[in-house]
Amino acid sequence: MKAADVRVLPALEPGESYVDPNFLLVETTIGEDGEAVTSIDHVTIISVNGKTKWDIKTLGQAVPLDHAAAREWAVSYAASRDIPLVYERDDTRS
Repeated sequence: MKAADVRVLPALEPGESYVDPNFLLVETTIGEDGEAVTSIDHVTIISVNGKTKWDIKTLGQAVPLDHAAAREWAVSYAASRDIPLVYERDDTRS
């Protein structure tokens, strides 16, 4: 998959539910030191004993990375692993 094939969409609001079975979630906030920190999760739907549930693998948590760089990394990672979607939330914008 090429990076250009990965769709980047705004993250859903809290309380809303994702329906896509395989995606990355990139969220950037301001850390205690006033700098940007980013978390990146790979989210998939799996079946365990006949029950469907979310499987969340954290790829990076509280990484000192601005949102643009994190989004670029996530899109590249997604393309290399055939993950079709990246959802993003940037809470560093004023």
